[in-house]
Amino acid sequence: MGFCGHRKLLLKVVISCTYQKLEGVPMSKQTFKPLNIGRVMAFNEKQKIYGLAIESKIEKGNLRKLTELADSLGITIQYIQFSMEESRKPTVNAIAFLDFTNSKASPEEALEILLNSYNFIKSAKIIKPCGNSVIFDNYFFPLTVANERAVIFRKSVYEALFTGVREKFGSAGEAMLYYQGFSIGFEIYEQYVKIAKSERIEDLIEVAKAINMTLGWGIADDVNIDVKKGHAKLRIYQSFECELGKDEEKPYSQFYRGAIAGIFTRFFGKDVKVEETKCIAKGDPYCEFEVRAS
Repeated sequence: MGFCGHRKLLLKVVISCTYQKLEGVPMSKQTFKPLNIGRVMAFNEKQKIYGLAIESKIEKGNLRKLTELADSLGITIQYIQFSMEESRKPTVNAIAFLDFTNSKASPEEALEILLNSYNFIKSAKIIKPCGNSVIFDNYFFPLTVANERAVIFRKSVYEALFTGVREKFGSAGEAMLYYQGFSIGFEIYEQYVKIAKSERIEDLIEVAKAINMTLGWGIADDVNIDVKKGHAKLRIYQSFECELGKDEEKPYSQFYRGAIAGIFTRFFGKDVKVEETKCIAKGDPYCEFEVRAS
């Protein structure tokens, strides 16, 4: 499926990285800043932090008007996140954490001013803190990514899952992780085609890069695909799986390697073998995978 009509036309494609690279600095030396998407904030007892869940029409200048209102009331915007998947949708949802410590208005008064002053606000709801030091988004649920429900696993959770399977079942557990990854990769390939709205290899690789990075799996780079020979090579920086195997002194990927195998099985239309030739678990600066079609 997917590329069947294009295989005879494609010979060799080298995909260049489109990340925000520093000029002249190799990817292994690049630094990326983490982004907290937890929608949870801790604060001290002297602060008055409240949340605000908003549904707003999309109009020019709306964000400026909201920040000006916050400034006029002495409210500090500590955190804001928008939820929007398609640019043509007329409304957007947003969650904000606001510091009312030095505000001349209460959260209820600020909400009343907001609703009475701006007709682009379709709805708004106050989110109260939990106890004296934590606030979280208890309004929006479930999480979605690319129109599918998503679940976030913190490192402590997926570490227990992955290392637990390895420790309890040994090599059988590693095989289990590989085939789980393979099933995911095999199925997700079709999703890449739908998201890209294209079957061009360049478009699919860019979608794969974006999803891998935004979901925290790793940073794909230096993707080299030779369609005629049925061969591919790619690098993954900061693989979430292989970071768990630091100091193992051998290639550690099973789940991620399986996902790569599943994707390329769909792409080449035949069975593939995927070998991890470099791995951060054994001290390499990145994980490198070689894919060969049978």
